Amino acid sequence: MFKSKIFVIIQYLLFIIASAWLIKYCFNKIDINSFYNILIKGNYWMAFWVFLFSILVYISRILRWQIILNKVDEKIGFMNNFSAVALGYMVSFIFPRGGELVKCAVLKKTNGLSLHKSISSIFFERLVDIFCLFILIVSLIFGESISKKYLMLSWINPEKFLQGNNIWILIAFGIIGILVLAYFYNKFKHKNNWLITFLNNIKLLLVLLSNLRFLAHTIFIWVSYFLMTYLWFFVFKQTANLSFFQTFQIMMVGTIARSLPLPGGAVGAYHLAVAFALTTMNIDKETALGLAFIIHGFQTIFTIFAGIIAIIWLFVFDKSYRIK
Repeated sequence: MFKSKIFVIIQYLLFIIASAWLIKYCFNKIDINSFYNILIKGNYWMAFWVFLFSILVYISRILRWQIILNKVDEKIGFMNNFSAVALGYMVSFIFPRGGELVKCAVLKKTNGLSLHKSISSIFFERLVDIFCLFILIVSLIFGESISKKYLMLSWINPEKFLQGNNIWILIAFGIIGILVLAYFYNKFKHKNNWLITFLNNIKLLLVLLSNLRFLAHTIFIWVSYFLMTYLWFFVFKQTANLSFFQTFQIMMVGTIARSLPLPGGAVGAYHLAVAFALTTMNIDKETALGLAFIIHGFQTIFTIFAGIIAIIWLFVFDKSYRIK
């Protein structure tokens, strides 16, 4: 147990060092005065609309999670659900992946939600988001191969990417993975253990893929992410003329960077990825880094803001949380 804790601490420290190095690398050869002048000349009225969409995304995520929990016969109040989501995001911002445990802990304390139900609902939600991300990445790759405007494909040979057996190999691995899971499920489904209970919950939740409200919230969340990226482009004159497809490219690069297990919302990695992507679109380095800095900075402030509201709700207004 002690060795595992030491390993986690060392791993986290290495992530912090990696983020710090990436930030230093981003600002290497950047004219700080020029960078500052670009920032102060930005049109920050766009922040209001991004703030509005950020709130709507939170609401949509909460309502979508309520649909998932209702499917496993659990009724969770909106504010308790909001508190779990907001605290989860804030903790994940500091300790990557730690937010999922916080979500489970909050709902366990406020509503007595069993761990296998909360974990299976969170796992299913992440599974849906990963599937959506996969579809969007594939769409982007095809879009780039058709338009010849390479970003994701700039790291590989785009002419050979869609040739040969590469895609069929990936599909085969996916099918094999599903068959292996099905085999173990059928082998142990009659045994009363925690894993089978978890898998039964996932099986039950798969029905939601045909639920129109669930699908509508999922689509709205990803469309909002796109719009939030697009609105930020109007902060600077240089980026105001970027196209919808370029917005899609930047959104996907930023989303992939944020998925890395680095503290501070993948600080450093996000700045590097988005700034690099923008420079390939003929945006100068200072403006590109400035936009990445603003997008990440706003999201950081909003995440902390929502987390503080969740803490106030739980410890001031939610009597059940304080009593337990």
